Amino acid sequence: MLQARASSPRRAPLRSRVLTLELYILRRLVIGFLFACGAMTMVAIPCVLMHAVHKVAGVGMSAVLGFMPILMLELAPYLIPIGFLLALVTTYGRLAADNEWTAIQMTGVHPLKMLRPAALMAVVLSAALGYLAAEVSPTLNYRKRSYTKSQGMQLLRNLSPGRTEIKIGDFYLSARERDQDDRNRFRQVFLHLPADDDRPAQTLYAQSIEVELEGSIVWIDLTWPRWADEEYDMRVGNARLRIDLAKHSPGEERMQTAWRFQDSTVLAQRIDNTERKLAEGPAADFVFSDEQGYVEPKDLALAKFDLHSRRALAGICPMFLLLGIPTGLFLRRGSQLGAMAASIVYALLYYLISMRMGKVLGGSEAVPQWLAAWGATILGSVAGGVLLWRTLRR
Repeated sequence: MLQARASSPRRAPLRSRVLTLELYILRRLVIGFLFACGAMTMVAIPCVLMHAVHKVAGVGMSAVLGFMPILMLELAPYLIPIGFLLALVTTYGRLAADNEWTAIQMTGVHPLKMLRPAALMAVVLSAALGYLAAEVSPTLNYRKRSYTKSQGMQLLRNLSPGRTEIKIGDFYLSARERDQDDRNRFRQVFLHLPADDDRPAQTLYAQSIEVELEGSIVWIDLTWPRWADEEYDMRVGNARLRIDLAKHSPGEERMQTAWRFQDSTVLAQRIDNTERKLAEGPAADFVFSDEQGYVEPKDLALAKFDLHSRRALAGICPMFLLLGIPTGLFLRRGSQLGAMAASIVYALLYYLISMRMGKVLGGSEAVPQWLAAWGATILGSVAGGVLLWRTLRR
């Protein structure tokens, strides 16, 4: 008992130093991560802005700015792991370049203890990536369609004075001028109407039109219209058309129920329902539809790969931890750019193997879907583990 009490004061300063060092490393990791993600975001913003302008062209700058957060959220599963990898390389590379790593080892602190801040950060980021991949990312494509539709409806309700061009999905209106007294009346109009349940897509010209909006329904009163399509090559004095803009994007209703755009819980249930149904008999004996909670048998392999790839995304940060720390520790003054380039190569190889090669192998059932989705993560983790073990033995 006396010996234990006597040794306790000696261990206490060591534990305090270890905690101080861990907090120091964690702080540098967080700063490096925020800086890397911020820099990549600034580089991506011009491309995202051009994409947003293309998708909501003609709706207005406020709609474009509102659309950008959705597009940036799509990039988050890629920016977060790469930002974490760059933070690891810069933080542990700086420790090695400034001889701080050597000084830490000389104090008797085990090197593995200095990896705990990175491991903690990897766990937190993995949880965030897992949530994004399972719950948020699958629904973003439908949310983008819904956003463009709602903004288009808002545009029709609040047309700015003098505006003579409107584009909402496949619906397009271009006029030479607008009536000064009635802002809903357009003159010398070119009009393209999307396909509806009871008619194909149409293109027509009219001397004038008057637009009236009721919810998602647009009523268009035409004066002397002329259909440009061969089937409708005719003139009439007046006509009235009804357009349901809720259906202006072909396939949007199917997109809402498609398996690709469901969260992981729903997708796993649909895969299970489909496999149970297939076990009961040949696929030709049953009807498989998204609306009934199934996956079409021809898409079953891709659906299973997609589900596994979402789960595999949560393992990318631990894999990058094993690769990034030894890469950073090999840094020396004058060679930091080389190691930074190596970390970018890691990321590119991972996404190339997992997203391209893995999808082909998993979709064709050349290998099991779980192996196609997790293969890049397993290979990277094994290579990183060997590299880290050799680095710590130096």
